[in-house]
Amino acid sequence: MTGSTPTTADLDRMAAAADWLVRLHDAPGDEALAVAWLQWCEEDPRNLQEFQSAQLIWHAANPAAPAPITQVASSPPRAVERQLNRQVWFGLAATVLIAIGIGSFALMRSGHDELLQSYETPVAGTGSSVLPDGSRVELGADSRITTRYTASQRFISVDVGEAYFLVAKDPGRPFLVDAGGMQVTAVGTAFNVRRNSDRVVIAVSEGRVELEGEQHSARTPLVAGQQAVYNSDSHTVTIAQINTMDVASWRNGVLKYMHEPLGSVAEDLSRYHHKRIVISDARLSAMPFTGTVFSSRIGDTLKALESVFPLQVNERGDEIELAPRG
Repeated sequence: MTGSTPTTADLDRMAAAADWLVRLHDAPGDEALAVAWLQWCEEDPRNLQEFQSAQLIWHAANPAAPAPITQVASSPPRAVERQLNRQVWFGLAATVLIAIGIGSFALMRSGHDELLQSYETPVAGTGSSVLPDGSRVELGADSRITTRYTASQRFISVDVGEAYFLVAKDPGRPFLVDAGGMQVTAVGTAFNVRRNSDRVVIAVSEGRVELEGEQHSARTPLVAGQQAVYNSDSHTVTIAQINTMDVASWRNGVLKYMHEPLGSVAEDLSRYHHKRIVISDARLSAMPFTGTVFSSRIGDTLKALESVFPLQVNERGDEIELAPRG
């Protein structure tokens, strides 16, 4: 997602996408209209991207309404006409596939009942999107999730970084989030997941979730105002009380840490900074840090750490090293 001002061409494309959406919705069996729409999509890759954005807004505003389009054929228009003459189009029009990425997206179909999608953000960039079931996800900087939806399950993998979920209620189809050794099960709630190389932090702001780890089959409940920290080295889970206002405070540019290893904090800050922050000394990396960091002032925070920890900040090219002092 970007914050740039749309050009006149962008606005025209948005209007055209909305117009196609309405026309296809009003005439789902019009083969000539479908072929014309596909030709418009092939004229410019941005046309398809804008149509998918309009489709997302349509679905969010009208979750119970049938959607006008489901899948984009990669074939040229002449081949598409042959497909339509075989009435393939009408089979596709039964289901809605929405793949709107944050920064970029990927969409794959596996069989007829599985939808895979990927959402990601760049370094120092955040974004949000509505998932196919109406749930909402907000991604922190340099983060990526992969979703897999079936008729019986909503499965999300937090591959790297941080994600805040506002889960749509669907008791018959649990919302499962996997984050490297920990799995979160929710029905309708709001929670945050942060995944670093050696730890996973799960915090709940609304409702309740259940945690399940690789080493433990029993599920552990986690309610609003609680945070669980999973250490992948020791395979332990620590639960603590937190202020619900602090859950996903990164959405407001505020990064909060409670007794976290300095190495993990440095890894997290790297996602919001234009230079990678590293700590090569094991003892320094293990030192606990509790505090608040503003994502827009990470450079100032690093300098302040020199007065709190026995370290010095060394900048070299695109990397910042926190090294033992002296």
